[in-house]
Amino acid sequence: MTNAYILDWAMDGYGQLKMDLNEGQFQYEEESGTNHIRVSVSLDKLENFVSIVQKHLSAPCNYVDIQFPDEGITVIIFSQKIFKITNSEQNNQAKQWAIGQGLPVEQANWGISYHTQ
Repeated sequence: MTNAYILDWAMDGYGQLKMDLNEGQFQYEEESGTNHIRVSVSLDKLENFVSIVQKHLSAPCNYVDIQFPDEGITVIIFSQKIFKITNSEQNNQAKQWAIGQGLPVEQANWGISYHTQ
């Protein structure tokens, strides 16, 4: 199951990104018709994935989100900050921070995996 979605326009050094993912032993697939990548990330490899993604993000407001639905966690990776979201308050804080960094409001629409009850 892939749980991280990387948009090609959000990254620099896209070829190197794929090499780094291979080196980190992450399984991924390129989306048909685009250069976007879907990656399988386990919680135990999260730190490694974060370090790979952060060095390739092309702007402070670009991000990659990872969904861990079984654990009720969404992780949002920005070049300078990481959010581990488990509730709506943390989600709102992440959105406000991202919008403050220049992310258009309509793009602060990542999925959520936390339990809303």
